[in-house]
Amino acid sequence: MWEYFKKFPILPLIIVSIPLIRLNKLGWPGYTALALATVWFCVSLIRWLMHCRDLRKQERVENAHFPEEGAIGGDPLISLVYFLDEAREADEEKIRDCFSRALEIKFDPSDENASEFVLDINPPKMSKGDRIQHFMVRIPSGLFNVLISKDPYIENPKEFAKESIRDKRLRSAVERHGAWISVDLMGEKPVAERRDEAYQIIGKALAAMAGPDCLAIYSPELQRCNEFDLNLIDVLQSNDPLALFDEPTFEPVIEVSEDDPRMSAAVEEAIERWDEFVVAFAKRTDPEDDRYIVKVEFCEGSRSEFMWVLVTGLENEKIIGSLMNDPHELVGVHRGSPVEINLDRLNDWICPGDDEEAMGGFTLKILTEED
Repeated sequence: MWEYFKKFPILPLIIVSIPLIRLNKLGWPGYTALALATVWFCVSLIRWLMHCRDLRKQERVENAHFPEEGAIGGDPLISLVYFLDEAREADEEKIRDCFSRALEIKFDPSDENASEFVLDINPPKMSKGDRIQHFMVRIPSGLFNVLISKDPYIENPKEFAKESIRDKRLRSAVERHGAWISVDLMGEKPVAERRDEAYQIIGKALAAMAGPDCLAIYSPELQRCNEFDLNLIDVLQSNDPLALFDEPTFEPVIEVSEDDPRMSAAVEEAIERWDEFVVAFAKRTDPEDDRYIVKVEFCEGSRSEFMWVLVTGLENEKIIGSLMNDPHELVGVHRGSPVEINLDRLNDWICPGDDEEAMGGFTLKILTEED
């Protein structure tokens, strides 16, 4: 208890009290001294109240048994991370708002004994060297961290992405990120049911924090990363937010050297055997059969991408259909766009054969062999 009172402004209080006791005998010098002493006392009192607040804040943090950063019993972190294109700034109010909207929890910041709270556990005045904002969130389901960093999550992201990520879309997202934000479970690693509940809370909280600056989302436990898209918010808010890592957000864009002799041979084979696709397409009995697809080159100026098209017709050396991919760089077409492509842009094809087994996919075989 002495910790609370040892900085109480006793001296300013005594100086203010003396002239107050003899108020009827004060002249103008006395009134001036009284005014100055009163200001001194008020400033000192405010500093004492702030000291008491910091002590209470420290006690709440200590009582929460805060673990070492990034550690949960030595096991992988129960956490999800947004890779951001630029740093964010936040405060207790913003974090409370996100969790309130996500989980329909009412926080009362005026109640210092409340069981649900958000604490800013950053230094009182963050210096330029403090690169991570740190918030603690206590809710009925447990204790969580919110970390907001001004630096990339991965050291040398461009080098890492180039060496580790084949998908051009995802590689670009990881390369471009310059900051991150995460929501982590604090405490001991939970049993399966509690783990699922923790991820549901984390997913809903991150859904409330989503924005156009989110490039990718990462799971430290699964060590899986996926491009972020606002369509993933529904998955984040579901009972299984980790399902967003089951498959790529978009069709992967895999780069292969134009000089690769295996790819050149695969494309040549696809062109030479094109008549097999034409014959099979003519024999189809269901006009809505979606197993007849081709990969063709789309060009816009100096940029080009190879994407898959669901074929609905073949006419006069043209392939007619609808685009099955979302382009990575091109802007003139999008998934579902009706397209007509000249046959000389053909790169690969897939269709069912007489035995219903898939034919074609010549370039896919090469892509799956890539290291």
